[in-house]
Amino acid sequence: LGECGLSQERIRLEEERNQIALQTQRESLQANLLRAVSHDLRTPLTMIAGYSEAMRDIPGEMTPENMQIVIDETRRLTSLVNDVLDLSRITSGTLALRNERFSLTELCGSAMERYAHLNEKDGYDIRFVHSSEVYVFADRTRVLQVLYNLVNNAVNYTGDDKRVTVTQEIRGDAVRISVTDTGEGIPEEKLPLIWERYYKASEYHRRGEVGSGLGLSIVKGILDGYGAHYGVTSKLGCGSTFWFELPISDSPE
Repeated sequence: LGECGLSQERIRLEEERNQIALQTQRESLQANLLRAVSHDLRTPLTMIAGYSEAMRDIPGEMTPENMQIVIDETRRLTSLVNDVLDLSRITSGTLALRNERFSLTELCGSAMERYAHLNEKDGYDIRFVHSSEVYVFADRTRVLQVLYNLVNNAVNYTGDDKRVTVTQEIRGDAVRISVTDTGEGIPEEKLPLIWERYYKASEYHRRGEVGSGLGLSIVKGILDGYGAHYGVTSKLGCGSTFWFELPISDSPE
C-alpha cells in the first residue's frame, strides 16, 4: 500500500475502534436498564409501604405530612410506570401521534406556569423567552411531553443560580425550542450517549431528581417519530442546551 492507502487504512481502523467503543458503552447501558428500573420502582414502593404501615400501626402518625409523602411517592411511581410504557410503545413503533394545529408559544407559556412552585418554593428561575406567536402541526400532548422532559432534565442539572431558560426562535420555515441550564456541562465524548435509556451523568453536578431518568430517551423517540431535527450543545463549566425544531404551520391544515 502507498502512503495514502496506509493513511486511509489507519483512519478506517480508528473509526472502527470508536464505533466498537461506543457500541460497548451502549450495551452496558442496556444491560443496566432492568437493574435501574427495578431500583427506581423499589424506592417509592418501600416509602409507600413504610409510611402506610406507620400510619396504620402507630398512634399519631396519621399526619398531613406523612399522607403527602405517600401521595408524592405514588405520583413518582405512576410517572415512572408511564415512562416505561411510553418507551415500550416507542421501541415497538406503536406510539400513536395525533396531529393538530396549535400555538406552540401558548403551549410553552402554559407549561412554564406549572413550574411556578419551583420558582416560588425552591428559588428556581425558570423563564420562557419569545418574540412572537408560532403555530405548528403536531401532537400537542407529545410535544408537551418533550418539553417537560427537557425542562425537568435542566432543573436536575442546572447550576447554583438555579436558572433554566426556554427559548423560542424562528429559523426560516421552522421554529426551534431550546432549553438551557447553567450546570457543569457534558464532555464531548459523552454527548452521543446522552439520549440512551437510563444514561445519567452521575459524575457531574446533579441538583435534584425530577422525572424518571428515561426522559431524554423518550424525547429522542418522539422526535425521531416526526423526523425532527434535535440535538444538544454543551461545554464543561458552561452548561448545556437541548433543542428541537418543528415546521411552522402558517395556516390551518
